[in-house]
This record gives sequence, structure tokens and C-alpha cells, in this order.
Amino acid sequence: MRRKITLIITCLLFSITVAMAQGVQIKGQVKDQQGLPLPGVSVKVKGSSQGVVTDANGAYTLTAPSGSTLTFTSIGYTAIEQPVNNRTTISVNLSDDNQQLNEIIVVGYGTQTKKDLTTAVVSISSKDIENQPITNPMQALQGKAAGVQVTSQSGKPGAGITVSIRGNTSITASNSPLYVIDGVTSRDASFINPNDIESMTILKDASAAAIYGSSGANGVVLITTKKGKQGKLRVGFNAFTGFSNFWKSYDVLNRDQYINLMDELGYEHGNANTDWQKETFGTGTQNSYQVSLAGGVKGGEYYFSSGYQQDKGVVAPAKLDRYTMNFSGNQKLTSWFKLIGNAALTFNKSVDVPDNAGIARGGVILGALTAPPTIGIYEPNGSFTPVPGGYEHPIGSAFGSRNQNREFRFIGAFGGEVNITKDLSFKSTISTNLRQAFYNYFLDPYKTVYGRTERGLYNNNRTKDNVWLNENILNYNKTVGKNVFGAIAGYTIQSSDYNYNNYSESRFIDTQGNNIPPSVALTVPQRAQWSKRSYLGRFTYAYDSKYLFSSNFRADGSSRFAKDQRFGYFPSFSAGWRISGENFLKDSETINDLKIRGSWGKVGNDEGIGDYAYMKLYQITAQNSYTLSQPANEDLTWEKTTQTNIGLDLTMFDNRVTFTADAYIKKTNDLLINVQLPPSTALGTQAQNVGSMENKGLEFALSTKNFQRPNFTWSTDLNISFNRNKVTSLGETTKSLNFGGLYERDAAVRVEEGRPLGSFYGYIFEGVNPNNGDAIYTDLNNDGKIDANDRTFLGSAQAKFNYGVNNNLTLGNWGLSVFFQGVQGNKIFNASRIETEGMYDAKNQSAAVLNRWTTPGQITDVPRALKQSSQNSLTSSRFVENGSYLRLKTATFSYNFGATTLGKWKMDKLMVFATGYNILTFTKYTGLDPEVNRYGANGPDMGVDYGTYPQARSFLFGINVGF
Repeated sequence: MRRKITLIITCLLFSITVAMAQGVQIKGQVKDQQGLPLPGVSVKVKGSSQGVVTDANGAYTLTAPSGSTLTFTSIGYTAIEQPVNNRTTISVNLSDDNQQLNEIIVVGYGTQTKKDLTTAVVSISSKDIENQPITNPMQALQGKAAGVQVTSQSGKPGAGITVSIRGNTSITASNSPLYVIDGVTSRDASFINPNDIESMTILKDASAAAIYGSSGANGVVLITTKKGKQGKLRVGFNAFTGFSNFWKSYDVLNRDQYINLMDELGYEHGNANTDWQKETFGTGTQNSYQVSLAGGVKGGEYYFSSGYQQDKGVVAPAKLDRYTMNFSGNQKLTSWFKLIGNAALTFNKSVDVPDNAGIARGGVILGALTAPPTIGIYEPNGSFTPVPGGYEHPIGSAFGSRNQNREFRFIGAFGGEVNITKDLSFKSTISTNLRQAFYNYFLDPYKTVYGRTERGLYNNNRTKDNVWLNENILNYNKTVGKNVFGAIAGYTIQSSDYNYNNYSESRFIDTQGNNIPPSVALTVPQRAQWSKRSYLGRFTYAYDSKYLFSSNFRADGSSRFAKDQRFGYFPSFSAGWRISGENFLKDSETINDLKIRGSWGKVGNDEGIGDYAYMKLYQITAQNSYTLSQPANEDLTWEKTTQTNIGLDLTMFDNRVTFTADAYIKKTNDLLINVQLPPSTALGTQAQNVGSMENKGLEFALSTKNFQRPNFTWSTDLNISFNRNKVTSLGETTKSLNFGGLYERDAAVRVEEGRPLGSFYGYIFEGVNPNNGDAIYTDLNNDGKIDANDRTFLGSAQAKFNYGVNNNLTLGNWGLSVFFQGVQGNKIFNASRIETEGMYDAKNQSAAVLNRWTTPGQITDVPRALKQSSQNSLTSSRFVENGSYLRLKTATFSYNFGATTLGKWKMDKLMVFATGYNILTFTKYTGLDPEVNRYGANGPDMGVDYGTYPQARSFLFGINVGF
């Protein structure tokens, strides 16, 4: 009996085991977060090799033990597990685990996920901007974005920044991008507090920028400021303080060496011993403070900040004081209607010091290098000691006048958004961009040479520029199965009103020093207006997130052209193919995402030619009559740029390696050039559509996560870009254009067909004649004499490539960020050396002239001193230098306090940091700094250094606090 019972129990257990082993048949479907089917997902029984792959509709069928667990895995998605528990249907939704690919990128009039972009776009986040001693947020872009060249005009507090996206497209029209700040358009973004910026997106190719039509010819920079979030009120406080100095000094003649040179030239000299660089170049300071409030109320969010920043320059009394306020908010009034608004206010107060000139024109930088060491600073009567030749020394140029600027900037937008249906919305905004500037200059009639000559001088001018914009945008988005549609239609109107008034008076005293009524100069107030009307549209389509298409169209009408030429039409197309979405790559364990894309677009340009360039204009004369100043040109039309781009986006090794590559060709036709009119007209220049230009290039960006450990991480970001610029035509009548004028010398830059912008032009310097010490220049035409016909091209200011490398490391709560930025293959025309090595008057000189020719038979490359003659210092290859440099741009060492400490102190964030800026520079350039431009870094006369205020090296210490 016992055996029978045992046998029955054994059979029952066996049958149960067999049943469990056979399992149940399970069906289901796998979808993504948007509810779209996911093919190629691996569905396996945990702990076994049993499994299947979902079909094109995301469906699967699998037999598994009823008590087992299923695992669902797919490259680029977070794996999940589901217990069977005798279920016969198990459907799941997988979420993306690649946060970088799913990052939301701001594009023109909307947003897109990074993985679905079909155009050349790069985004910079707030972490790339914070903790730097910058007053212009564009400085934070330098070296961070492939194809975007950012150059400081000079190192002066508040100095301008030039941004070029994929090279220059124009000669005399604007080459600067359009800035869109929270929907408000601007030609300048320097007034925005960097600490208020959440992200910056650069639209590089024409397909991305074509939605902005004529305004996007030079690319578009979209700036999004920080916004509030629902939840408790959050308070932030950021502050830093630091100091700065010049990273390099210039070796000039000491007192005895200078006396020897003056004796050689036959000049008298004093007996003092002054180190002018020590007296002029001091230590600057930087201070910044900002407080912010962010939060949300029912149905809305808000953000408010206020900041103060001060930058005292290395060269006193240069200084910038900046006060900023920023607000953004939104509020739902109903479930379908929302109000939105934002405003930013900036007030700048600055003191300037003159640079970009020699000592004869009051340049402080070159004055510090060339002022004779044998004179003192002050005369017994308290006036500044004059320099031989009747010039000012650098202290007199800097402090002998009051040179002040005040600027008020306000941008603001207000509007509403209506959700007509769940797929269709309408947004209307009106915005204003207001700039008011005040300039005051006073020159004492006693202290300085120029002041005594003019017997006092006072100038002031006031500028008011207001641009308002109304945008009306209809937005439609629809998802049908695997098909995702998007469309935008819009109408915008824009208008500008510019006013300028200046006032000038002089002659406060008579020749005996008695006060007299000043002489007031005749000035004419100026006013200019322009307006635009635009129609825009965009259509996007994506199938299964694999096949992507986008098309833009914009029609712009500009008042800067005659009625028949007013409208320009700017279309674009782009497409992308996510190869990694195909079945043959779905199971790849190496490639997470692979996409190729291509685009073509046309954009226009009407900037930089004035508001009435097509009209016949007259000007008032001193006799109160009118004379023709510009003939009519009703054929004047848009400068047009077309661009073709091919790109590749690749993510590999569990998202640890991200690579992007782009190749483009950009052609500009109907260039807007200010052409010199025939001498017989007795007129100056006129804007005409003349010639064409081409840019082509390659861009590469690589991001790697080198180490990812619980207590240690290391990531690297690298980008490099190559651009080749060439003027392909200047028309039938214009052979060349000269730029980069130098004091008492030939212009240093020439624009000519077949050459890039910034091409230096002059004589070829062969060396020094050992018999007489004169400079030897090449006789190119072999006519036995040296004249203007022997000049030729001497190199270009355009770099062969630009690059940046950033490393971020964390060890526990410690952090270290090290960023290198560099430029390779460009030339600089060091016009400062004409002043410091010319040896033609009583100015002090560089120590390089210690090797000057002095005796017959001497072999040297420095010509002899030649009094009152420029023959040995002509515009030539002698002053063209290698401008390449590698700079340790920033290094930040920080400590973030942990959660335990923050909890005790009731804080959300507490970080202390130390940052160095422009720490080390590796270059062969002999000037004070390779990153300066006398005239501008994105114009035809780029690359000239003529006593420009150099970049400073800064060290600062700061704190970021959040409550």
C-alpha cells in the first residue's frame, strides 16, 4: 500500500514538473515611450538561452515556464524584467536610456529631439558657460562648437566679440549671425548675463537657418534663458572674485640702449629712467554677484534674477560695471490658453582707454612700448610730460581725458498660446529690442598736448535704436502609427527706428589762457528706419524614427531694396536615415545609433549696407545747401547664400562614444559690396551686387566617456573644423579692394578674385643689404626699381583649422575641468612692429633692434636706423608672422558638498571653485597676444594687430549656492 502511495505521489510531482517545463505560450507587443512599436527587441527567459526577437510590429510569441521571468532588451533602451506568473499576454513599453540622443534641442520656432535632427546643429549647455570671468556669453562658445569661430576684438573690459559660422559669406555686408534670445531677435547678445543662460543652439547650415530667411545668412544662435519649475521656491546665489594681468611683457630698450639709438639718429633725450610698461600695465580685478528665484504656482512657472559684474582692466582706468535683471514666466488661464512673457534689462557703465593706434594717435598699448624711458610722467606744473614729436605718453593718453560710455539694453516679449486641439496650437508674440547709448568725452585744456592744442574739447553723442517684432505661428503635430508629422506656418512683421545725435565743442580758452565761449561744431541729427515682412513655413515627417525629412520656406520683404527687388525667397530641404534602426543593425552590440543626413538651403543677407542704399541721397553742406552724396540703384537686391551639407551621427559602445562629422560647401552670389564710384562723379562708394564667394569645409566632434566608476569619472570632448574661403568673383570692373589701412603705410590687406579674405599684400622682404644697411625688397617685375608694382600676396589670416579639447574629471565630490583651445595655420600682420622696429623717429624700440645694421659688412635681418624715413619699414613680409596658438583657455577645480552636509545646512547645492582663464599660451607670435584684431575678426581686414589691447590672464575664486 505504501509503495502504491509513493508511486502516485512521484507521478504527480513528475507531471507537475513536466507541465512547468513545458510552460505556457505568451504573446505580447513591445512599444517605446511614445507608444510606437519596437521591432528587433530581444525577449528572453531569464537564466536560459531561450528567446525570440520582436517582429516589425513589435509583436512576439514565446513559450516559457509559467514561473519564469522574461527580460526585454534593445540597444538604446533600458532593459526591463517581467515575471510570467501564468500570464499568456505580456506587453511592455521600453524607455530610452540614451539621454544624450533624447536631449531636447531648441530649433527655429520649436524644438526637436537630438536623435531626429537632419541639419547641422550644435548645442551648448549652461555648464559650459558658468564659472568663467566673462561679460559676453559668446566667449563661452570659443573652441566648444565645431565650425564656430569666436574671436575677441581685444582684451578691454566689455570689448566686442566676433562670431563666424562656417567662414565669411560677405565682404562689406555683415558676417555676424542672428541671435534669437527667448524668441526676440537681435544682432548682438553681449548684454545677456551668462549666468542666466540655460542653453545656446547654433544653427550652422542653411537648411537649419532658412526658417529665419534673410536674417539667417550667417547662421543663427538661439539663446534660451533659465526658466522656473513647479515645486518649492528655489533660491540661487553665484559669486566670484579674482584678478588678472597680461600673460606676456614686451622686451624693449632700456635707458642706456635707448640713448645709444637716439645718439645714432641725432635726437636729444632726457635723463629720467621710466619703465612705461610697469607704469601702464597693472593688475585688473573681476567681481560678479547674482541671485535668482525660481519656482511655480498652479498652472505657471517663473524665474527672476538680478546680477552685478565689475571688470577693472589691466590698463587703468579701463573699467566695466554691469547691472542685469532677467524675468521669464508663463501662466495657464484655462486648459487651452496660456500667457507667456520674458524680459531682460542690462545697464552698462564703462570707462575706455584708446588702443588700436600708435603713440602718435594716442594708443595706450603701443604708447607703453614706445614712450622714451628718459622722460618722466609729470611736468612741474602738473601736466603730463610730452613725448618728443608732440605726442602723448601712455599715462597721459589714458588719464588725460574722461572717456565714458553708458548703455541701456532692454529686450522683452509678451504673448499668448492657444491649444486649438491636442495637435494644433497657435502662438502670437510681440517683442521689443531697445538700445540707448550715451557717450561723453572731455579733454582738459591744460594737462595734455592735444588738450592744449585744441584748448579743450568736449564731445557727446546719444543713440537710440528700437526694433519691434510681431510673430504669429501656427503649429501642428500628429502621430499616426509609426508616422510622425509636423508643420509650422507663420507671418511676421518687424520694424526699426534709429536715432543718433552728436554734439561737439572746443576752444574753451584763448591763447592767453582766459576762459572764452566755446566753439560749437555744426552737427546734423541722424535718423534711419527699416522694416521687414515675412511669411514662413516648415514641414517635417518621420517614419519609425528611421526615415526623416524636413523642408522650410521663407519669403522676406525688406525696405532696404526697391519695390521690384524687395522680396527674397529662401527654401531648404533636409533628410536623414537612421541606419541603426534597420533590422541588420538592431542587434549590434557596438553601434547604439547611426544616422546619415543631408541638406540644402538658400538664405539671404541685407545687413551692413545701410537702410537707404538703393535710394538717391543728398547731404547738407556747411553753407546750408544740399549736394548729391549717393546716386540711385534700384537694381540692388539680396545677397544670396546657398549651402549643401552632408553629415553623420554615430553613437557606440553603450553610448560611451559619440561622433559627428559634417562636410559642407557654401556659395554666396550677388555680394553686397561698397564699390568706389568713378572719380569723375566726385562721389564715394555705393552698395552694389558685385561678385561671389565660396566656403567649403569639414567638421568633426568626438565625445568619449573614458571612465565611469562610482567615485571616478573622466570624459573628453574634442572638436576640430577646417574651412577654406575664396573670393570667386569681384565682377567685371572691380579688380581688387584694399583694406587694413596703416598709419603712413600702404594698406595691409587686399581682396582679389581667387584669394581668401584677409589676404595680406605688400613687398617681399629679403633681408638687409650688408653694404648700406637698407632693407632689400624683391623686384618682382624686374624693372630695376622698387615701387607699388612689386607688391604681392604674403599669406592669409584665415586659419587652416580651429580646435578645442575639454576634459572633465570627478573624484568623489572633487571636480576638475581643463579646456584647451587653438588655431592653426593663420598669419598675423604685426603692424605694431612697424612702430617698435621702424627706427625712424624718437620712439623707444623693441630689443630686437639691438641687432640692427650699424657697420658695413654686417650680416643681420634688422635694417639700419633711418631718420624720418619709412623706407626700411614698408608694408612687407617682414611683419607677417605665424599666428597659430594653443591656449589653456580655462581650468576649473571645484568641490561639491555632499547630501549629508547639504541636509544639515538645508541647502540643495553648495560648490566652491577656483578658475584660471587664459592660463597658458603656446605660440610663435612675437606680439603681446595672437588673439586680437585691429579691425575685426570676421571682415575682409582680419588679422591685423596694431597696438590692440591684449587678452588678460585671470584667476578667480567663487561659490555657487542653492536653497
